[in-house]
Amino acid sequence: MKKEKQVVALLIALTLTGTLFAVTRSSKATPAPSSKIRRTILLNFKAEATDADVQKILKDVKDTIGKLKGIHNLFIGRQTNEHAAFKYGISMDFDDQAALNAYRADQEHRRTHNQYNHLIDQAQITDIVNE
Repeated sequence: MKKEKQVVALLIALTLTGTLFAVTRSSKATPAPSSKIRRTILLNFKAEATDADVQKILKDVKDTIGKLKGIHNLFIGRQTNEHAAFKYGISMDFDDQAALNAYRADQEHRRTHNQYNHLIDQAQITDIVNE
């Protein structure tokens, strides 16, 4: 009889342990998908844009965009592959869609875009959501 009680107690303990394990495992929060967005802008400037013009544009863009809330990992510069279709690039990460929307509406960003747009020959913009 004593041995039977021990077996029953062991089965109850194992059942409780298994139940506890299942409950804690299923209650762990699954990570939410990231809301970060990476924007990459590829550029070619017109022939009349001097190297000084290009450097001024890149500096102005860096100074303007670099101050905006919700933007990180700003990279601005010349393409390293001489055979690439685009010669310059800008890349930045946004915290979320709200940060991207704020960037699009920012008056300083709009000013910079409008001030230098006449010197841009080609541009390609890509927004990638981190999944």
